[in-house]
Amino acid sequence: MFTGIIETTAKVISYSDGVLVLERPVSFDDIKIGSSIAVSGVCLSITAFDHRTMTFDVTSETLRVTKIGSLRSSDRVNLERAMRADARLEGHVVQGHVEGVGEVLFDVCVSSSIPRPLPPEEEGGFDRKHRIPKLLRSFARMMRKKPTRAEKILWEAIRYDQLGVRFRRQYFIGGRILDFFCPRLFLCVEVDGEIHLESAQKEKDRERDAFLALDHRVRTVRFTNNEIYQDLPRVLEKIKNSIQNSSPPPSEEGLGVEEKQQTKQLVIELPQHLLSNIIPKGSITIDGVSLTIAHIEGNRITIALIPLTLEQTTLGSLKKGDRVNIETDVLVRSAHATIPSF
Repeated sequence: MFTGIIETTAKVISYSDGVLVLERPVSFDDIKIGSSIAVSGVCLSITAFDHRTMTFDVTSETLRVTKIGSLRSSDRVNLERAMRADARLEGHVVQGHVEGVGEVLFDVCVSSSIPRPLPPEEEGGFDRKHRIPKLLRSFARMMRKKPTRAEKILWEAIRYDQLGVRFRRQYFIGGRILDFFCPRLFLCVEVDGEIHLESAQKEKDRERDAFLALDHRVRTVRFTNNEIYQDLPRVLEKIKNSIQNSSPPPSEEGLGVEEKQQTKQLVIELPQHLLSNIIPKGSITIDGVSLTIAHIEGNRITIALIPLTLEQTTLGSLKKGDRVNIETDVLVRSAHATIPSF
């Protein structure tokens, strides 16, 4: 049994034909043949060691279910020795029985001076001071289902907190429907088609932007369809700059700003067979690290990594496309086994 609290990381010396050799941390001074070590979440037993290295045998089943077989020389892995019965359980109960491999879809570094994104919903929204007229609600729903090509391209690039904050589509506020809106920063992003190039429409857009700014403290940035088609990276860079330069709502909104520190959010795609064991705010083990699930959407989860986790584990170096070992919460699994309808 383990806790998911990583003690240290170690470098892979070699992996070949089911034999994994790792460097031995100085702090691992009590190991012996047969000692159980969680290696990036996989429970392995020491088969040999000296003052510099630790050796493990890896079974075919472990190779099938985990990412151990893809390790290369100089890769780093998270390490945790088996928990002590007389010690405090700081994380959650981790068996070291990895159930599958997930894939990192997005990794976003976030300064905590930018308020954290809203959980759950990305779709729609409304100014809570005003009820949405039925016609507008239907229109917003239709636009979400049938976005323009430019809107679809931009949405795929900013959804899932890829820019460090959460945007919502077709957000209703002040009698207007905004293309993309960040509720935490009161930042609106509009995608303009050809009609917006006409002088009369430009004037209407200026009036709308001024109204939203004066009456609702919403800052608007606009991009044409062609800008998105031809130079999406530049568009995203401008949005990032707007995020950095946006002030959060006043303190009475309850969204105070914390001291600036770097944190990271990961969106991970999980194997389908693990989804029944995933619950909001539940525990999960990613590469051996005990974490809390911040948000679930389909087969994707969002997790937040604090600076300490970034510094002391390998999760800080994860990037899009990387594979991670997954173990769901044993308590949830046990509940499912005991109470099928759970």
